[in-house]
Amino acid sequence: MLLVHTSGRDVVKALGRSTAVLVCGLTLASCTSGEPAAKSEKPCGISPSSQEGVLLRGVLRAEGFETLVYNSTSEVAATLRRSLPETSPDKRTSPKSTCALWAAGQNGGDRVTFSFGWISRASKEVEHPLPNGVPFEADGGAFGQANDTDTNLYVACQMPAELGEPSKTAWFHAKASHNVSPPRSDIDPAVRDQQTALTYLMARRVTDALRCENKPLEKPPVVKPLSTP
Repeated sequence: MLLVHTSGRDVVKALGRSTAVLVCGLTLASCTSGEPAAKSEKPCGISPSSQEGVLLRGVLRAEGFETLVYNSTSEVAATLRRSLPETSPDKRTSPKSTCALWAAGQNGGDRVTFSFGWISRASKEVEHPLPNGVPFEADGGAFGQANDTDTNLYVACQMPAELGEPSKTAWFHAKASHNVSPPRSDIDPAVRDQQTALTYLMARRVTDALRCENKPLEKPPVVKPLSTP
């Protein structure tokens, strides 16, 4: 596991600009940090000036953040390749965590953890609502639900070669778990959209590593909430 500290005062103004567009949805015009090689092996390597960094600061309510890496992106991708053929309506793969991020200098406080796996398209779990969850759609056919503490994103990932057939019956599943401490009463639709867009961008690193032939998360995320709690 790897612990990383990141901070950057130059993103405060950018954060203000990003939250301003969160009205009916969230559109991100640029979603790369300019470090594709670093993203390949560092699942939470986030540049302070990147869109991920801007979103993360809004989610964590902090200017700097620290990172604990559990598995590299390539390790997660290798595990998912092995487990895909075993996915069925009665058996889902155990999610594989990549990393956790939290506000710098805090013991506890706000934290977000990302994990990824497969789930059968016939599984009823996909349709199971989150408490006070808001369903959403996003670019690339992605969909899911988000509430104040969890974001579940599902999308088709067409795998190459012998994994092509099993991938047609499974959803790629990205999960972000938000630990909010102390509990906050100001989580509004704009913040949930930030959480969902951040989950989309972090999931893209894994779908890129998997080499999904349909490139499902290639476009900048446009989050479209379908209802309100």
